[in-house]
Amino acid sequence: MRLGLLNNCKKMVQIGVIGAGAGGLCAARHILATGNMKPIVWEQSERVGGTWVYNPDVGIDKHGLPIHSSMYKSLKTNLPKEVMAFPDFPFADSEKSFIHHKEVLRYLEDYTEYFKIAEHIKFGHHVESVSPVIQAEGESPSWKVTVTDLASKTTSTTTCEGLIVCNGFY
Repeated sequence: MRLGLLNNCKKMVQIGVIGAGAGGLCAARHILATGNMKPIVWEQSERVGGTWVYNPDVGIDKHGLPIHSSMYKSLKTNLPKEVMAFPDFPFADSEKSFIHHKEVLRYLEDYTEYFKIAEHIKFGHHVESVSPVIQAEGESPSWKVTVTDLASKTTSTTTCEGLIVCNGFY
């Protein structure tokens, strides 16, 4: 289902977003901008930033899940920040174009705060499964997303009219 078609709906539409890295934050920001769609973002970690969060640990985390980190302590971007910026939210002024990963993370945190995205993020939630909901002919498809709250170990399922997967795989 294309988000443009959902944008024409009269009721508030819930759109699921998996991941609160750059892609997920951008998706949530634009879902909010429609005025009639509301994002629900599931993020496995405890903060925004995705790949830009440095974690020196390897192996398995405290919840028994694999640690995913492509960052290293001294990493700087290989693209200029001017190319990496979202069109409506430039990086802070700096003479440097190739910046440290901490600056990119701060940028994503600022973006989250500026567009009031954090209240729509469920931190510490691991997506267990996603499945389509079969609808009657002519009805818009929807998705069942089953997640585990890693703190409480409870599992819940949410139905969304749209789903965007922003897990950084590509």
